[in-house]
Amino acid sequence: MKQIFLGSQIKFFEQETMDNKMKKNSGRYEAIIFDMDGVIINSKEYVEEFWLEKLDEHGIEIPMDEREVRFHGRPARPTVNDLFADLPEEKREEIIKQCGEYDASVERYPMIPGVERLLKECVENGIRIGLVTSALPGKVDRMLAGLSFQSPFEVIVTADLVINGKPDPECYLLAADKLNVSPQKIVVFEDSVSGVKAASWAGATVVGINEYDQAHALNAAGAISVLPDLQKTEVVRENGSMKLYPAGKEETFFLISAVE
Repeated sequence: MKQIFLGSQIKFFEQETMDNKMKKNSGRYEAIIFDMDGVIINSKEYVEEFWLEKLDEHGIEIPMDEREVRFHGRPARPTVNDLFADLPEEKREEIIKQCGEYDASVERYPMIPGVERLLKECVENGIRIGLVTSALPGKVDRMLAGLSFQSPFEVIVTADLVINGKPDPECYLLAADKLNVSPQKIVVFEDSVSGVKAASWAGATVVGINEYDQAHALNAAGAISVLPDLQKTEVVRENGSMKLYPAGKEETFFLISAVE
């Protein structure tokens, strides 16, 4: 697991610390990559509403404690192949198509608290940022339309651009290649177990964004810390250096390069 290298420990909701996970990483980070669902937009209820409706149509029940992992973080195709494994291929293809149409039909997704401010801070301070998502372009378009400013992303990787979706690291390796930055020099914000695994296996440093009850699972998947949202996350220029504070200025920071 990749760890941050300066400052005090980030806390898991001020309860769990990174203790023996801290280790040094030489040099500055060069880019930040954001997942979309659960990191930029709060789409959890929409995602679960769609899958539960389709499961109900086919008389399939998924236990509550399995929904977080099986509903979130993966592209539609592997999710459908998992949830509807017993359906014929034609039916599964129909559900995949319906998922894309549903995602693109939502007029406006609510934003995760703090994310618009953070994206603006990155742009204003010359921090290179990318987007990696298991969604298709139609849903990305709805997210971008909901921002109060133009797209801040230098690179966008959607599910249709990769063969293997999360948790495979292909999407993050592709984004790193497009940015021309080593994955080891990238900080990723992710909300799902599949996404954290993908980013961590690619070699990036991963900060989890999710509720407290998911902190242990995200940490086990490779996240160095888990935060409930981005309200305390800041990009600040101090003493001539750019610093990314994931959990606020009283906590650990990442040194990160800026494009002048």
